[in-house]
Amino acid sequence: MILHLIKRSDWLLVQQQGILTPPSLHSEGFIHCSTEHQMVSVANKYYAGANDMLLLRIDPKLLASPLKWEPPAHIDGSPALPGEPFFPHIYGPINIDAVIEIIEFPSMPDGRFVAPSQLNTFTVHNIAQTPQHWGEAAQWGFEAWAHEFPNDTVQTYLNLYSHSDGTSGRLAETFVAIDSNDMLLGCVTLIDDDELPGATEPGPWVAALFVHPKAREQGVANALLTHLVSRANQLGFKQLFLYTEDKQSWYEQKGWCYLRSSHLNQLPHVVMQLNIGS
Repeated sequence: MILHLIKRSDWLLVQQQGILTPPSLHSEGFIHCSTEHQMVSVANKYYAGANDMLLLRIDPKLLASPLKWEPPAHIDGSPALPGEPFFPHIYGPINIDAVIEIIEFPSMPDGRFVAPSQLNTFTVHNIAQTPQHWGEAAQWGFEAWAHEFPNDTVQTYLNLYSHSDGTSGRLAETFVAIDSNDMLLGCVTLIDDDELPGATEPGPWVAALFVHPKAREQGVANALLTHLVSRANQLGFKQLFLYTEDKQSWYEQKGWCYLRSSHLNQLPHVVMQLNIGS
């Protein structure tokens, strides 16, 4: 699900008109939205102190207009920076029947916004900081990628996580998304070598991006990938690589480019590249 922030008075007009066409649709060509994970920081940046705001929870499957995931549009016109999160932009009006929930969103007495109870908020951490989630994450990885790596076991992933504290001398950092109840939502790994036969790319690689089915369409994958790209940029890398069996179009929406075709255990894959530095 995605969210759109709107003034109460504007929402009353939308209900009368049956369609949402905020000024940005005419000035920028799209309507700004956020994930549940992103909304509070957006509200505090642009609407601090406002007490007449509502959140529209939108089901992307019900939208009549195209939805694209893109870097933030900077007010000063400057280009997006490496590692910036991608936001959902709707290229056309929002049909009112795509709005499935209205959430009250007043600011606190000091002008700040905090996440209402209806939002599915989460944080991203290095898995070395969350040992309580190693077993579950390892089981997910084993089950999700067994068809590509049939010789791996749950212990394979536990061994991988042991490198995440940075003391082994190998680049293999796993990041996890955890909700406010300390439930594991998803994980991804930044690794020096992702074991693609015959690969000549220098790395590093994005590996094993996985989100639990119940946590999908909440921006979890986007947040994990954004965090990983930011970490790679912090480490001084200029390029990232990955290979995917069936998610090429999703990565292309995030700025990744097709590099070549390949095979892993006789399964066709696509190798992709992202430039993250000059």
